[in-house]
Amino acid sequence: MSVKTAEYHIAAAHSLSVPHQSSGPSSSNGGHPARGGDASRTLLYPTSHVGREANDNNLKRRKLSPDVYEASSSSSMKPIPPSHTPSAAPLSTPPLQRSDVPTSALLYHFALSAHQASHRHLQQAFIPTSVSVDPNAGSPVLSLHTPDGPRRFVHDPEAANKALGLQLLALDLLKAGLADSGLSDRERVAFGLEFGIVGYKVYTGCKATMKGKGKSREQRQVVDLINLMDDVQDTTAQAYFVAQRQSSLMNMRLQLELLNARLAFVRGKLNLGKRMVQAALSSNRDNPTHRYALYLLYLEYIESAAPAELLSVVDELLNEAQTNNHLWIVQLAGLIKARSLFVHRRWELVPSVSSNLAAAIGWTDDMAPDKMLSGAPNERTWKASLIIHYLLMRTLWEGRIGNDEAAKSTMKKVYVMMDLTAEQGVFDTIRINGGVLKVTPPNIIFVVTYLTTVVSRREFTGAAKACRNLVHSKVMREKENFARADDMWDTGSTALISRSSFDEAHKLLLETVDHLDSNDLFHPLSPHLCLLFAQHAHFLGLDTLAVRYYRACKALINEGSELSLIAEIGQLGAENNLFDLLENPKMQDEVNALADKCKMSTSAMFTAAGHFLASLTDSNRVHSKKQLSTAYEISQRTNNNVLRLLIFAFTTSTHHYGGRERMLRQLETGRDISRLLGGKDRADGVGQTVLGLWFAYRLKEFNRQEGYQEGVIIARESIQAHSARLTEIRKSATQMALRMSDARRAVNGQQ
Repeated sequence: MSVKTAEYHIAAAHSLSVPHQSSGPSSSNGGHPARGGDASRTLLYPTSHVGREANDNNLKRRKLSPDVYEASSSSSMKPIPPSHTPSAAPLSTPPLQRSDVPTSALLYHFALSAHQASHRHLQQAFIPTSVSVDPNAGSPVLSLHTPDGPRRFVHDPEAANKALGLQLLALDLLKAGLADSGLSDRERVAFGLEFGIVGYKVYTGCKATMKGKGKSREQRQVVDLINLMDDVQDTTAQAYFVAQRQSSLMNMRLQLELLNARLAFVRGKLNLGKRMVQAALSSNRDNPTHRYALYLLYLEYIESAAPAELLSVVDELLNEAQTNNHLWIVQLAGLIKARSLFVHRRWELVPSVSSNLAAAIGWTDDMAPDKMLSGAPNERTWKASLIIHYLLMRTLWEGRIGNDEAAKSTMKKVYVMMDLTAEQGVFDTIRINGGVLKVTPPNIIFVVTYLTTVVSRREFTGAAKACRNLVHSKVMREKENFARADDMWDTGSTALISRSSFDEAHKLLLETVDHLDSNDLFHPLSPHLCLLFAQHAHFLGLDTLAVRYYRACKALINEGSELSLIAEIGQLGAENNLFDLLENPKMQDEVNALADKCKMSTSAMFTAAGHFLASLTDSNRVHSKKQLSTAYEISQRTNNNVLRLLIFAFTTSTHHYGGRERMLRQLETGRDISRLLGGKDRADGVGQTVLGLWFAYRLKEFNRQEGYQEGVIIARESIQAHSARLTEIRKSATQMALRMSDARRAVNGQQ
């Protein structure tokens, strides 16, 4: 960055102002460089004009802040008052005067000011566009740290670039100061610490994919991140070495410990960062605050790099906080541990850890709503956040194990908490200052509770306007700027597939691809997307295409995960390997292995699917019936309607339960559920097509055997309607296959 560029940025920032003497009223604001006048004339005094010979001794071991660098003599610097003449004199560069403020102090002050000025722009870069309701009028939602008080907030599409420019300016100024060989130890450590902090912010800001308030990506300044990080690590290491030699620099030494370890983690040097943290923990046994910061830094990076160590480190933090009786740290550690169990699928530990977290935050199921948010404002904010996180995880767990009643009652408490926080303004201060609350809305959690990736439950029944999942998909498209990786964005397409609305489902899937791509979520959610396309093709009977998508999904995820089980079972079905299993011992063993894995899961959906698969391979008719009975009980308790339909199909054909009357009830129930899965929105009343056709045939045969002619006529009409609908679906499948074939040829032609 050139000197002129640096001068311009200093003049542009509101807080970058240092009074200096002038020979006359060179501007209408008294020569103050940051409050008007010619920005290009703002000066950084060179070393030859600051009189360092007389003041170097006064700088030793003094606080590095410009307001304490006062001359030892009685002389003082005062800005010339502004001129009140109607026409100000032409702007001219004032002659350089000797200053009693050393260059190092000026450089440090300007660097700090540039750093602080960048905060406002950086803060604004992350505020959602929805904060300002009227785009033409700013909203007073952001406390701007400016000398003239709060301003109305207006979105700035160049906020991220402005923040980066000011940070680069700060780095230039700090680097110039570090080149001064006359710095005291305190000054050198302070310069090094600030250089490390700003450099880290520049690095993370450039690495992250950020957007301004406009929809197009910003043209970011090009920064040599490798050289930057090399300089930052060298500078902070030297500053830490200097700080170790003096006890008076303890506070800065502790900050440098954290910063050096963070830089090692950021650059992928996991083992080096771990050694730094462990060494710092060993040498700071009597400083709990610093130890907590080290633990939290450690946890931040090992969650993805070394997840096997995460629980042991959390336990160390938890035990230390309990020993010191620091309740908030105990609560935070408990929340981190509970969340990690969900992230890493340690389901066997969830009940005990969830119970411990509830005890730490003082939660009981019979707690009155008005007692949930008692205490001081800060305490209320903290407590509300903890309780909502706990309730969301509790809801997920109850839904996972199929305890629908407990999940619904817990969800009601989430609604109560969200209403209370809105009425009492618990989170307003955080939002006003640009904070983003990552509290998943209840409607999404409700879907997560009743939908484990690909299960059709009762929310898929009824009319389209009443189908909760379809309504949510509409909201998702309307609120696309709020997309996050943990939103259940796939519910609409899954619901449409289960309701046999394949054209609408394919259209929504294509919209989802654009939605994920525009929100930088395509890569992390690509396995899930492949699974949805595989299921869509599978339902249409495009087995070859479905197998290709299933294989793509399996290639993108960890082997043995629950998602891989779904893809594996789906691929077996698409390859027609689930037929005549009793005559294929090799495939029978493979299906049994998958069934055992499903039955060992804590998820009610997987457990039911495991028992259902086991019933296909068991040659013992009695044992096979028991497996089906267990699967049916679980599916009925968890309202898993598609699995219930499959079980009804088996129990009314291969396995006969009870007498004729019971079989009739099963057939009629299967027919009704099939109709509810999309049939209310169609004139022909056809919902789930294939299973609906199956039950129509079975009812026709049953009524014929019973001599019920009217029932035979009704069933025959249903068969005709389902057959016509099946013909339409086959045409759609053919068209989709042609489109996919054309797309592949186009891609191959481009290659």
